[in-house]
Amino acid sequence: MIKSSNFLVVAIAIAVGGFGGSALALQPAVQSLQNKPAFNALAAVETAEGRFAADGRATALYQPAFRASVRGSAESMAREFMSARADQLGIANTPTALATTYQRNDGGFAVVRFQQTLDGVPVYGSDIAVSVKPDGEVIFVSSEARPSINAIPIRPARGFADVRKQVVEAFGMPAARDVLEPKLMIYADAQPTHLAWVYVVRDPQKAGEWEIVADANSGAILDYRNTEYYVDGTAKVFDPDPLTTATASYGSGGLTDTADADSAGLTGQLINVTLRDITQSGGIFKLEGPWARCQDWAAPTGGVNDCPTPATSDFSTTRADQKFEGPNVYFLIDKQMRYLNQTLGVNVVPNSVAGGVRFDPHGFNGDDNSSFSSGSDQLQFGEGGVDDAEDADVVLHELGHGLHDWITNGGLSQTEGLSEGVGDYFANSYNRSTGHWMPADPQWFWMFHWDGHNEYWSGRVTNWNIGHTYPGNIGSAIHTQGQYWASCNLIAWVAIGRDAMDKAMLLGLGMTSGSASQKVAAQAIINSAAASGYTPTQINALGSAYNTSCSYNVTVPATDLIFANGFEIN
Repeated sequence: MIKSSNFLVVAIAIAVGGFGGSALALQPAVQSLQNKPAFNALAAVETAEGRFAADGRATALYQPAFRASVRGSAESMAREFMSARADQLGIANTPTALATTYQRNDGGFAVVRFQQTLDGVPVYGSDIAVSVKPDGEVIFVSSEARPSINAIPIRPARGFADVRKQVVEAFGMPAARDVLEPKLMIYADAQPTHLAWVYVVRDPQKAGEWEIVADANSGAILDYRNTEYYVDGTAKVFDPDPLTTATASYGSGGLTDTADADSAGLTGQLINVTLRDITQSGGIFKLEGPWARCQDWAAPTGGVNDCPTPATSDFSTTRADQKFEGPNVYFLIDKQMRYLNQTLGVNVVPNSVAGGVRFDPHGFNGDDNSSFSSGSDQLQFGEGGVDDAEDADVVLHELGHGLHDWITNGGLSQTEGLSEGVGDYFANSYNRSTGHWMPADPQWFWMFHWDGHNEYWSGRVTNWNIGHTYPGNIGSAIHTQGQYWASCNLIAWVAIGRDAMDKAMLLGLGMTSGSASQKVAAQAIINSAAASGYTPTQINALGSAYNTSCSYNVTVPATDLIFANGFEIN
């Protein structure tokens, strides 16, 4: 959403192939490891005593029936158990030792975690948790011990940097960065035993945070997994904006920006929402999900301007906090993308990256501008005046540019301000759908309800068709012209409903190319609706919006024909 300059970066988008939504370009040798089960996941035998692997070793003991002979520290009593039950756990005949990695005291009992080591090198995945009471009774054991480990040399033939080059090539991740320092480990999930480098990497162009195990001598990939986990979080947001939910005008009831300050009126408009499928990784929660992803790349960066990463899944705060805008944008983009892709069934996702729409809630060096860039498929939101990321109209307008670009495979058109109108259409469509404003309200036709129509700037409208005609009298600037496009299509929105019109908009735009005019796009939309089985009533309503309320003079498909699955039935 540009207020002072014409800024829209347009470039050729590169489609990226995917693996399970992660867009990894896996070499064949790596593909063979897909869907590899966890080490102890198969061939388990359940009894009242616990869970046992096919070879008889215990992987869980529900009632170990063991009490330490001498009361001491939790670690010493847990080690006594490990020594006494080494054979039951399948580690009695391995050349490994046990290193204590973690201890947690929960009052009534403590949990002591061990890891197998070979000559000081840890064994990958070999976590053993022993829960013991202060009196020495062991009450539960869970074991990932590796029973088959051979004594091998622990000096790697190749350094971690050398092997890493081979790893990122095998995964098609040339821009990968290390999330954690590479570790030298023993890999014994399969025979023979390997000395391995273990990496945790992330490529900004691909989804996921990947743990990769590679042979420290040959560089061959032995194992890998995505370490990100999706969970639901919570937040307080404006949905769609505080003036709309209050059905109030800017300045009334304390509803003013006042340099991003909190007020009772603004805080009272916050809504508790669920942040769906955010990421839990490394003890923190991140605004990264299958449909939206917060990233900090545009100035101002770092500190309070970075994406929030709390230790709990609750992102709730108030709008004066710089951590407010991230969850606000995540919620809006995630909700809109799910609606378009899942509810409407239109496949419209970023062209160049997988794993959700990238956005920076604090960008443009703090100026009063926001943008979508088709080259990187990224959205950034400025902070001059009202913070742009606090207004759903701004967020969904910029997302609308993305939708236009993605549905045309990079063929977004700004002829006659078409893409500006697309952004305004989708933003106003969402605002109207929340049910706060009625057609008799002036705000029914407003764009940028919270960000505009105030002392900072005048915003835009979606009844621009009144007093204007196409093509010669719709304005000269693309943002002014775009108002005409949004207005005409929102007339059809009233007639046929949000779902039908939003879907027709996307399907029709998908038929257009990079120089399409408003009339060309209107003709594509009505043609797509007819081919998609829209009723004669709906087709006529589109025709009326385009040719009577507006002046596109499109050809209305014959409405005496019945279409099924896009094909005429005679």
